[in-house]
Amino acid sequence: MRYPIILQTDNHEQFGVTVPDLPGCFSHGTSVENAINNAREAILFHAEGLVRDKQIIPIPSEIVDLSDFHEETGTAFLAYADVDIEPIMGPARRINITIKAASLQVIDIRAKERGMNRSEYLAYAGTHFDS
Repeated sequence: MRYPIILQTDNHEQFGVTVPDLPGCFSHGTSVENAINNAREAILFHAEGLVRDKQIIPIPSEIVDLSDFHEETGTAFLAYADVDIEPIMGPARRINITIKAASLQVIDIRAKERGMNRSEYLAYAGTHFDS
C-alpha cells in the first residue's frame, strides 16, 4: 500500500513523520530518506496491530486529499511511503462463490484496469470498500 505521510522539520536535521490515515502512527528520522524508511516500519507495525486486533487497515488517501494540511511552525511537506502488508495478512484460502455473469465481467474489467487478477481485486474490494 502507498500511504501518504507528512514530514515536518524545524531545523532540517530531524524530521517528524505522521501518517494521517493511521491515527497514532508516528515516526521520525535524521534525514528525509531515513524518516521515510522509518515511516514504512511504523506503518507496518501499526498495520500488524490492527490485524491482531481484528480491525480494518484503512485504505490510503490520495495526497491531494491532504492538501489542506497547514503546519503553524517549521516546514512540512507530503511524501509517500510504500509498504508491503501482504506478509501480515495471513495465508490465502480457496473459496467457491456464485456470481452473476455480468457482475463477473465488471469485476474482471476493473481488476485488469488496476493490474490485478480476479482474486486480488475481490480481496481488495472486500477489505477497502465500506459503503
